[in-house]
Amino acid sequence: MSDSEKIPEILKLIDILDGLETLIEGAPNEDVEDILEEAWLQVSDTFPDDFKAATQHDAGAEGLRRYLKVKTFFENPSERSIGASDLEEYYRSYIAAEEDEESTDFFFPE
Repeated sequence: MSDSEKIPEILKLIDILDGLETLIEGAPNEDVEDILEEAWLQVSDTFPDDFKAATQHDAGAEGLRRYLKVKTFFENPSERSIGASDLEEYYRSYIAAEEDEESTDFFFPE
């Protein structure tokens, strides 16, 4: 199955994660929240490896949607467009995650 054929399925999975995130925020207690978080993890584990790697620091539904926009643009820029603000936001979240990683080296030297 090509990447373009996977997009509708990926969009459905992102919608499911978005719904689970909403449910997690409104969970009546910690036990229900834990169950919903486990479901979220299991659903997110079904994404292709490139999604998992690219969104490991921004794995919420919004980050996944942002990555999908960037990915489809770079796969076929003549047919897909992307706004400068979308691209900037993607790289801003990616760079911020890298900076967070670098700061932990001080506390956990190799």
